[in-house]
Amino acid sequence: MAPEKTKAEIIENLRKETSDNPDSAMAHLKLGTFLFKAGESKAAEAELRRAIELDPTTIGAWVNLGGILLGRFDFDGCIEANQKATECQPSLTIAHYNQGLGHLYKGEAENMVACFEKVVELDPDSPGGNYHLAISLYAIGDIQQSLAHYKKAMALGFTAQPEFIREMEKVQSGKITTIEIKPDSKDNSKQ
Repeated sequence: MAPEKTKAEIIENLRKETSDNPDSAMAHLKLGTFLFKAGESKAAEAELRRAIELDPTTIGAWVNLGGILLGRFDFDGCIEANQKATECQPSLTIAHYNQGLGHLYKGEAENMVACFEKVVELDPDSPGGNYHLAISLYAIGDIQQSLAHYKKAMALGFTAQPEFIREMEKVQSGKITTIEIKPDSKDNSKQ
């Protein structure tokens, strides 16, 4: 049995592959993906952008680039990269999910709903998709649908944030039946 290669050896081999095949989008994608997983996001971004430059239909490069940009709080960049991925493959659940997260962090509730509805349409048993759809629906005031997706997410094993658990407990106990969204209000619930 051959000994496992170190991270440095793997990177060296992948760099050699891109050097030997500089016009291979797949070689740059493999290197960029490994660098991303290794936590080297700047180098990963450069490789992923090169893969996209060589072949704009390299779906994995768009998704991984979106992940890097999300981690840097570049939510517009994350959304755009994942939109490009879904243009190439409309049924790519992870790209819709990542777009939804970008909209979540931007506070764009309607866009969140659309993204997470698509996730749940594509994968009805997605714990994270159902949970984030519940949050999205709660944000636009659709309490009953929010509760339904929350319950499904919990049944599927998702671990919810404590704050949202408390809100859903209020809904289940009948203490909250509607939500009024006010831009200048810190507490948007009506009890």
